[in-house]
Amino acid sequence: MLIFLGLSHLSLCYAAAASLKGFKVGIIDFKNDIENFYARKFNVFEPKLESVIKSKKILISSDFKTINKANIIFLSKDLQTSRANKVNYSEINNLYDKIKPFKSKKVLVVMSQVQVGYTRKLKWNNLLKFHYVETLIFGQAIERAMNPERIIIGKCNHDLKIHKNLLTFLNKFKAPIIEMNYEESELTKGFINAYLASQITTTNHLAELAKLYEADWKKIKSALILDRRIGKYGYLQPGLGISGGNIERDLKTIIEKSKLNKINNSFIYSIFESSDYFKNWIFRTVSKFNNAKFTIGIIGFTYKENTLSVKNSPQTKFLNNIKNKVLIFDDKLKKYNKNLNLLLDKSDILIIFHQLEYLKYINFNKYKNLRYIIDPYKVLNHNNINLKKIKYFTLT
Repeated sequence: MLIFLGLSHLSLCYAAAASLKGFKVGIIDFKNDIENFYARKFNVFEPKLESVIKSKKILISSDFKTINKANIIFLSKDLQTSRANKVNYSEINNLYDKIKPFKSKKVLVVMSQVQVGYTRKLKWNNLLKFHYVETLIFGQAIERAMNPERIIIGKCNHDLKIHKNLLTFLNKFKAPIIEMNYEESELTKGFINAYLASQITTTNHLAELAKLYEADWKKIKSALILDRRIGKYGYLQPGLGISGGNIERDLKTIIEKSKLNKINNSFIYSIFESSDYFKNWIFRTVSKFNNAKFTIGIIGFTYKENTLSVKNSPQTKFLNNIKNKVLIFDDKLKKYNKNLNLLLDKSDILIIFHQLEYLKYINFNKYKNLRYIIDPYKVLNHNNINLKKIKYFTLT
């Protein structure tokens, strides 16, 4: 049996993937967290996740005695971060304290997004202790957990062999296994997000420059993705900064470790500054024509579609800066999924934050109040917009 320790998006997605691969799986956490989950006081949305959890009958329990049945324990609770992206380790430390009696008996795999040095400091038999680099993406987490590009495993030292129980689990995923020591594995997790952040930052700035020359970013992008040094899977879609908390958390850790070791970290600071600049793009655009009497309609409250996270989102940044009456629609949040047609009918300014296919088929010309549409990702069909009546703004 596999036990995922700590109930969160991370553990639920990997538990679902493991169960689909044929393993018996349980998720264990403290009673209050389990009760909150069943009472839906905290929500985790991921396509297909709920159906997999139910159909595979994954055990979700506060009974820590279940760990006696485990072949592998995955320390797999998502780390909480503050608004300043400061990491709070109290939850996973409390969970770790509950499993200390098994330190010489069970394989422990640290999946939580810990900083460099954490895994080695855990007082656990090094022959049974490993670090696993998770690379989930909100909205694609089950697919990525099931079909990883590669599996990265940290060990006590390079010569140590992966424990047979863990290797049996890993081989089910039929992906290349890259073996490292603990520190290399932990750093790799953070460095992946640093590279992703730098791609996002570069794309946003270049796309903004291209627009000044009325250049078509789609055509430029089509050339960029064919360059093998950049690649078709690169972050080449301009956006509204970095959100969600995961990348920001790892960048913050890099800054802290750089400062501790007296390494220049101005580049990482510049990524945060650039992110804030593009998060404010909506506000800068709306400020050009806004009137205090205008009603603003927002489609998409979470930082992107197919997630429930609003962490560091451009939406919240915009709402903190605006004083207008605001209407919100988000089809994933019960509080805001009431009536899209009413929102469109009442709005003077419409802002499209989510890339939703069905928006392309709406005839926006029939809404008499609608004067401005902000569509950063070019989601809408231009043929459904009378550009003489409605002013239309995009990032590119």
